[in-house]
Amino acid sequence: MPWVRFDDRFPSNRKIRLLSDGAFRLYVSAICWSAENLTDGVVKTKELRLVADVKSASRRAQELVDAGLWMPIPGTGWRIHDYHEYQPAAEQVRADREAKTARQKRWRDKKRSDDAPQDEADVDASTAPSHDAPGDAAPRTRVPGPTRPDPTRTSRGADVCAPRTGSTSRATTAHTPVPADFQPNAASLAWAERDGHLARLGGHDALNAVTAAFIDWHTAKDTRAADPNALWRKWVREQRTAPAASDTTVLPFPGIRRSTTDDRVTQALAVAAELRALEEGNPA
Repeated sequence: MPWVRFDDRFPSNRKIRLLSDGAFRLYVSAICWSAENLTDGVVKTKELRLVADVKSASRRAQELVDAGLWMPIPGTGWRIHDYHEYQPAAEQVRADREAKTARQKRWRDKKRSDDAPQDEADVDASTAPSHDAPGDAAPRTRVPGPTRPDPTRTSRGADVCAPRTGSTSRATTAHTPVPADFQPNAASLAWAERDGHLARLGGHDALNAVTAAFIDWHTAKDTRAADPNALWRKWVREQRTAPAASDTTVLPFPGIRRSTTDDRVTQALAVAAELRALEEGNPA
């Protein structure tokens, strides 16, 4: 069925504001009646009582004539003034309906055919919005088929850890726990050296300690990642810079040997190894 259109300033128009309630109802109902019955804005005298249930319909019709909203047609009835300025002609509506029927038939025939291309969008073939109401109808909705599920739906738990990239497609890389024997690959080590993280943290021994801490932390948290090396680089970037050497001489307590940087790194590695051994149930 066709739509009817009203300007958003229709109720405040001077001619409309001066109408009685009955005349206003008859005028709006007549526009809808004409669109439904494809009368091109013509209201016949014998059909006036079918247009709207208003008292003294003939008097209300004369009120519309006096307001310049209806034009009398001798021997027939009335014509709505400027009807086609907003509403489509009956001939256009019929042509659109025939085109819609043909498109719907072609769409259904294509769906039934075993040779229909599988990569075409599975959409309803109903009339485009501009055919039913010029620019006013709601847009058509994608209709997913049973073998072509909606790609925007996410199954619960299937891709909870998928990276938020703005795409509605699912992640293709599985998220797995960080390996207990993880070691950064050559590209990550080259990145650490190139970007100055190796020197900032204090050399390869310090970087090994950072890696051990990385493994311990994410093993305890049961972290799952698609790219552990990317997670490791993020971890390295967030590590504090190793403390700079001081000219101040610090005297150790009697009987306690002052530890060096290498000693501290060795101790950190030993502690990390003990923690991993405890988690694996094999105390060193």
